Amino acid sequence: MPAATKEKVQKKSVRTQLSVDFPRQGEKITGAYYTFRISAPEDVQAVEVAVDQGDWTPCRQSAGYWWCDWSGYENGEHEITARLVTAEGRAVNSEPHEFFVRLEKQPA
Repeated sequence: MPAATKEKVQKKSVRTQLSVDFPRQGEKITGAYYTFRISAPEDVQAVEVAVDQGDWTPCRQSAGYWWCDWSGYENGEHEITARLVTAEGRAVNSEPHEFFVRLEKQPA
């Protein structure tokens, strides 16, 4: 198998193992704080997330998943994308998906 083809197959395989578990596609978040959960292969060097195509934020690994705390967000539709970095330094992005924030107004 040519090297370029082999790399494409490996990249696709890694991408299928990278997913945003929470929030789920279309989920409605109602709390002021949220923790994203990402699934990724065990042998990756790092995992990061970007919300609304913003800066990449590093995740922490625990209990077989990658986690990232999120707060200070506003009501409305948002998009999250995860990215892993392989041991070789190659970055692979997940497919983005949308979720919603519906915060209740706090009493004055």
